[in-house]
Amino acid sequence: MPGFDLFDQREIDALADVINRKMVHRYSFNDSRDGIYRVEEFERAVAERVGARHALAVSSGSASLYVAMKACGIGPGDEIITTPFTFIASVEAILECGAVPVLAEVDESLNLDPESVEPLITERTKAVMPVHMFGAAADMEAYGSLCADHGLSLFEDSCQAMGATYRGKAAGTFGLWGTYSLDPYKIITVGEGGLIVTDDEELYRRMEYYHDHGHIHDKSIDRGAEGKFCLGFNFRMSELQGALGLVQLSKLDGALARLKGIKRTVVDAVADLGLSRRVHADAEGDSATQIVFLLPDEASARRFQKASKEAGVGCGNLSDNTWHYARYWRTLAEALPDHCTVERPRTHAILSRTAVYGLSVAMTEEQVEKTVRAIRAGAAAL
Repeated sequence: MPGFDLFDQREIDALADVINRKMVHRYSFNDSRDGIYRVEEFERAVAERVGARHALAVSSGSASLYVAMKACGIGPGDEIITTPFTFIASVEAILECGAVPVLAEVDESLNLDPESVEPLITERTKAVMPVHMFGAAADMEAYGSLCADHGLSLFEDSCQAMGATYRGKAAGTFGLWGTYSLDPYKIITVGEGGLIVTDDEELYRRMEYYHDHGHIHDKSIDRGAEGKFCLGFNFRMSELQGALGLVQLSKLDGALARLKGIKRTVVDAVADLGLSRRVHADAEGDSATQIVFLLPDEASARRFQKASKEAGVGCGNLSDNTWHYARYWRTLAEALPDHCTVERPRTHAILSRTAVYGLSVAMTEEQVEKTVRAIRAGAAAL
């Protein structure tokens, strides 16, 4: 679901406003910007939207993961248990901190399997990080209990799950922190951007300092006179992105409603086929950016995939997904052969029998009907 499908004149006007005022830096120029800080407005709006005390906007979803981990003091020798089915940034952020990603298995939710995590916990484990894949929340009750029992931090990679909920609470607000991506392929986008949400005041401050070279931000003085809390780096979001984010956020509820309506239409239209679908920890909270069918075995999935494509709408088999499946990350395997060359048979068995269709708010009625026909053709090939 590419967020740019939502673009209209409102985004253009918001960008033009920033450019006309010539205030593109989120900080600085305090005396001449009339109190207008678009990134701050965006952060406040996000925090209110998800029910978190704090939100920090950064330059990318990848940066959100890294900044959050650095602020938690994750470093060399630490281990973070996460999933082998995610975008590689989940793992890269751990590695950039000098820590070690430990990959467990997924279950039929396509999210991290809680039962596969506990055997991997060692004295070096610092946190467990489920990833809410394809906009559907992982079983956060199970992870909360697991982390509490073992004295571990719970991190949430919610980069694919803006707008998703678990039992009525926003994905990303169950752990110590949660992150969101705002890249072009997410449900809302600022081109490139990310967000971190947390209820922990001290942690938020460390994140805020670190993401801007350690600056202790103070609007009452010139930026150059500000003190430094720590060393850091530049992961700031610009005012242009903040302005885009405000407009896009205002469209999120409409986008979710549209996607859920499309998914419901498709699912209802093929209900008579008896096809099994991805298991949801909370189906009501799914952001509905994908429909994933679970076929009996890989051979069935391949027949289904072939027939669907021949009917005019292709579908993916997730075991082929080089973007999100660690089995294909050669560079990771070279860096950590002991951890990342191990086969994960349950994960592969599940991913190999999938058929996934992406949904978009821009889908026409004709495209929806064509998708239904393709699914029926796939089922007929079983």
